[in-house]
Amino acid sequence: MYLQRKQSKYEEVIKWGVHAIIGCFVGTVAFLMGVSEESLADIHAEHTQLLLEHETSLIKPYLFFVIFPLIFSILSVLLTIYYGPYAAGSGVPEVMGMLNGVQGGGAIYISTLITKSVGVVFAVLGGLCVGKEGPLVHIGSICGCIIPYIPFDCFKPFRNDSDKRLFMAAGCSAGVAVAFGAPIGGTLFTYEISKPNTFWTFSMLWKTFFTAAMGVFTLGIMQQLESGEVLSLSNSSALKFGNISIVYSPLSDAIAAVFIGIICGLLGALFVAVYSNMGVFRKKYVNTNAKKIIEVMLFSIATTSCFFWLSALSARNP
Repeated sequence: MYLQRKQSKYEEVIKWGVHAIIGCFVGTVAFLMGVSEESLADIHAEHTQLLLEHETSLIKPYLFFVIFPLIFSILSVLLTIYYGPYAAGSGVPEVMGMLNGVQGGGAIYISTLITKSVGVVFAVLGGLCVGKEGPLVHIGSICGCIIPYIPFDCFKPFRNDSDKRLFMAAGCSAGVAVAFGAPIGGTLFTYEISKPNTFWTFSMLWKTFFTAAMGVFTLGIMQQLESGEVLSLSNSSALKFGNISIVYSPLSDAIAAVFIGIICGLLGALFVAVYSNMGVFRKKYVNTNAKKIIEVMLFSIATTSCFFWLSALSARNP
């Protein structure tokens, strides 16, 4: 357990500033990831639509629809294997370990941050069934670790294991917050995965929430500026609370709810079993870099092929 030294009022003010910078930085990274992903996905969709309109055969549109994501999927796996290998996976287990006192090593390198941010965008564009939610936890945690190392003299007192772990927790909260538009949820998530520790204090809780709120605020402002909207404190694209409406259901709906719960529980158990066995299978057989690249290529081609042909069949047979 790290011992935290007593800090002066000046250092406490600077620490609040570091938390604000972490939140803004995480929000900016999330914004850049979202804009890059949407822009390239739009290019993919627009060119596919043009080919569908000008070609009598579906072969050329299909090849473009598959090859475009395939390039990005290959780039994502090459980037992960040869530049930032610690970015493999969601990163949540690594964050949990570091918050519980385990040294992070390569999991908090800048190369890991770059690979994670760019690789997730490429993987999504590659047609792989992945998302930004888990990786943003890892991205936010890395941001929390590296911000105190900005070459400012006032940041030097915070370059120690104790403060670094507090900043990592704040960055983790900001990552969850920008992913789901939930500052409170991000704060509670970080507390949940690090609750065996005793470094949480009332002051720390407020700083973590402040960082998460700054992340969501920054993301919302940037999204409004990018879309050309009038700046406001509320942005539905960032704060995903939805609309609340009261719906009265008869008691008989409870029976359907029970059956739905049973079915979903069985499907969840099946998913866990298949996922666990697939993990054992991959560890045993997909154990070289060449096999990993081929695996990603096959998944990308299979996924995009299903999307294309199912859409084509549904369009022809409405």
